[in-house]
Amino acid sequence: MLNQISRTIKINAPKHPSLWLPLLFVAFTGGVLVLLVFAMLVYQLIFLQRAYPGVSVAGLDVGGMTRPEIMSAINTLGHERLSRPITIRVDNNQQWTFTGQQLGMQVDVVATADLAFAVGRQGNLLADMLTHLSLYSRPVDVEPLFRYDDGPTTAILQQLSQVVDYPPRDARLQIGPDGSVEVTLAQRGRRLHIGATRPLIEAAIFGDGPQVIDAFTQQVLPAIDTADVAPVQQQARQLLSQPFVLQVEDGGTWQILPADLASLITVAENNDDSGKPVVSLQLAPEKLMPYFEQIITATNTLPQDAKLYFNEESNQLEVIEPSRNGRELDVAAAQQLVTAAVSQGAHGVNLPVRTILPRVSSDNLDSLGITANVAEATSYFKGSSAGRMHNIEVAASKFNGVLVPPGEIFSFNDNLGEVTKEQGYDESLIIFGNRTTLDVGGGVCQVSTTAFRAALFGGFELVERWAHAYRVSWYETNSAPGLDATIYTPDVDFRFRNDTDHYLLIQTETDLDEGTVTFKFFGTPTNREVEVSEPLIENKVAPAPPAYEEVSNLPAGTIKQVDWAIEGMDVTINRVVKIDDRVLHEDKIVSHYQPWRAVYQVGAGTRIPGPPPRN
Repeated sequence: MLNQISRTIKINAPKHPSLWLPLLFVAFTGGVLVLLVFAMLVYQLIFLQRAYPGVSVAGLDVGGMTRPEIMSAINTLGHERLSRPITIRVDNNQQWTFTGQQLGMQVDVVATADLAFAVGRQGNLLADMLTHLSLYSRPVDVEPLFRYDDGPTTAILQQLSQVVDYPPRDARLQIGPDGSVEVTLAQRGRRLHIGATRPLIEAAIFGDGPQVIDAFTQQVLPAIDTADVAPVQQQARQLLSQPFVLQVEDGGTWQILPADLASLITVAENNDDSGKPVVSLQLAPEKLMPYFEQIITATNTLPQDAKLYFNEESNQLEVIEPSRNGRELDVAAAQQLVTAAVSQGAHGVNLPVRTILPRVSSDNLDSLGITANVAEATSYFKGSSAGRMHNIEVAASKFNGVLVPPGEIFSFNDNLGEVTKEQGYDESLIIFGNRTTLDVGGGVCQVSTTAFRAALFGGFELVERWAHAYRVSWYETNSAPGLDATIYTPDVDFRFRNDTDHYLLIQTETDLDEGTVTFKFFGTPTNREVEVSEPLIENKVAPAPPAYEEVSNLPAGTIKQVDWAIEGMDVTINRVVKIDDRVLHEDKIVSHYQPWRAVYQVGAGTRIPGPPPRN
């Protein structure tokens, strides 16, 4: 077994240069850096939610403030700025004061706080540390951010314009009812120039301290100046200095006095070719009519057609009364002349009168084409009362000499005129309603019936014809039933058309001794063939028994017949009018006659006869 021997061996360390100083420096430097980093971290933590020291907003230190505190401070600063007065002055005599806030200025609190809070927070640690250190020697002042909206400014200026603006006043010419002529002077207007004033307000909003600005205004010139009216004023005074004369050649003179003329004149405003308003004197044409009506009454005359007579012995057309020209005031032309004269300041005009030629001139009879008798009819009334005969004669005379132009419609009523006592008619029996009664003009239908027959047998176009309510014996004397024509003005008429190329002249003859009335139509022969059928009689109806009426003014025992019994019936007559083989007219003339009973008037207490005995 081996013995173990322990021996201590001492080893001496080698000798080197001393290292403690460098190590000490490194350790110190590292400790300092650690302290600095630690200090910066602590600094960052302290101001993590606060602005760094050395930051101010508009000179107000906000270092160490939180974001809400900074925003509150900015609000306070902004209110002071926004509350500064800005005065808008107009022409040194009107002014209004507003704050910047009222005019549309607002502080952007959030954006301004963001700028203050962003100082020293760029995201680069070293750069931010350097900024933090520099803030102690070079503080950063952040200017507040302001926003401006020109809408409130524009709205305020528009409101002010309603107070500031006033329109120009045109010069006015006034003509008084007494003929005085006065001028209202023109006046310039004023208008606030919003576009030019708004930049001044904007500059004042962003300026320092209270501001006073002079708003821009514009003068607005009147469309019609006083100088434009002066010549018209002189013209009006000259026009109204004497009467205005209306002269009609061979017709007289009329005057419009100045006071009356003043009421007719108006001062008109119109635009010239360049669009500029001009003032002139005008007269409304309709205002002249009261004066023209006087002139028309004195001046106008109707033309007179020639009165003609066809002499059947000489077969010549003769002039009974020559034609005469008419004349009338040309109202439209007269209105234009007077209106133009007034506008020019003249004192009168010659009014135009035009000639009206007659339709039938006695100087050119051959053009009428009246050469022969082309139609004729006679009816009979012998035995009529004196009043009825007189009325027939008066009515027939209205048609003697009547001319019917080619193509025109002859109206019996138009040519007859009024049937009154004033026109010479007497009372006689007429059919009115369901009775025969006395009235003015009884017997006129004898004349219309005769005219109808002349047109019927002459082959002319029938336009209107009415049958009587019941058969009248006078119209069936020497004639068949169904050839009568009743009239009752103005609704019931007899009319026919002169459907030839020449005039028709109507002549009438009344023979009271023989009891006849005749219509003759003279014109150019037409060679018409007229076929009138025999009457077709249908639906005969016997009259009712007689009627007796007690009349107080008849003596007792008196019986007086006033209506005569006649049976009713329907009658149809056909007419065909031809020229050669060509049919011109084909007519069915239908008459419906009621049965008519006899009527007797009896005195009071008269015994009324009974019905006749039956066989």
